[in-house]
Amino acid sequence: MNLQRIKALLHKEIKQALRDRRMRIVIFITPLIELFLFGYAVNTDVRNIRTVVCDRAETSISRGLADAFQASGYFRIMQRTRDLRAAEALVDKGDAQVILVIPEHFSRDLHRGRIADLQMIVEGTDSIVASNAVSYGNMIIAAHLQKLVKPPPSIHMTTTTSTRFPRARPETRVWFNPDLKSRNFFVPGVIALLLTLVSLVLTSFSIVREWEVGTMEQLIVTPLKPIELIVGKTLPFFLVGLIDLILIFLVGTLWFRIPFRGNILLLAFSAVLYLINALSIGILISTISRTQQQALMVIFFYFNPSMLFSGFVFPIYNIPFLMRWIAYVNPLSYFLIIVRGVFLKGVGITVLWPQLLFLALAGPILLGISVKRFHKKLD
Repeated sequence: MNLQRIKALLHKEIKQALRDRRMRIVIFITPLIELFLFGYAVNTDVRNIRTVVCDRAETSISRGLADAFQASGYFRIMQRTRDLRAAEALVDKGDAQVILVIPEHFSRDLHRGRIADLQMIVEGTDSIVASNAVSYGNMIIAAHLQKLVKPPPSIHMTTTTSTRFPRARPETRVWFNPDLKSRNFFVPGVIALLLTLVSLVLTSFSIVREWEVGTMEQLIVTPLKPIELIVGKTLPFFLVGLIDLILIFLVGTLWFRIPFRGNILLLAFSAVLYLINALSIGILISTISRTQQQALMVIFFYFNPSMLFSGFVFPIYNIPFLMRWIAYVNPLSYFLIIVRGVFLKGVGITVLWPQLLFLALAGPILLGISVKRFHKKLD
């Protein structure tokens, strides 16, 4: 082993890497950006669980209980209402995850020393949030009831004073995922992740490979127009994405027993809209990459933040507000809502139309930007 040759080769590789401006960005800037994004997004503490209070008692005790939920920091009261159906509609739309139902006789039963019934309805598609919501809710209810028996500071209680401890019987119901299986939450999301990864890798690699081996010039001199070239390069991967969707759907429902309660045509239609977004991003990556290695690094740089800021693992509302805009412009965020809503909730287009509208608008915009950059690169 000749150390001099190894030293010379090492010097050449370092010099060659630092000479490329894109590679310098990949080496020095990308890790820092990834570090900040991971630091903000990776947070397993569940707070600000969106909650609707259905207060039918409307007494100081019931309002105090709702205020205790809000003050805990674990729950965020989105709305207070007496109409249970209005609260259920918010859960169906994804605007709320917990419904705290306080019956009319709640305060009366507490004053009379009876066991007061109380209901907490939890949306269980995200088993992590649902489990924490049940635990936090029971803890807050117990702590609030304990405060009700504490005497005012001006009253001295002797050892002979007896106090009847108010008791409540909270009933917890978990919707959509009653067994709180994390598999039911994650497997539908894997559909979106795999469609994203397949679209990005195959599309960008296919185009970049043409530049690497020098065959793109041969395609340019053919009568093909740029848009025809793009369609010819991406259409096969569009079909591959649809085939992957079918395979993942069959494995998820038949092997993993993931419940499917929605319309399969709606799922297919939303997948078509999302594939247009993903393929457009793949084309865009190919226009800023010269080699497959560079394309791979750009894909890694895009895919990980896209996954973290999509709600795949961590709720979007747990992300700091200043960083939340990434989730709002991320097509994966909207497709995940659609997939989980169709699979687990069985909701339709009347609920999911905002997400479908975003994908329908973002797809042509991303495709237009990608085609323009690709045409500029050809010139």
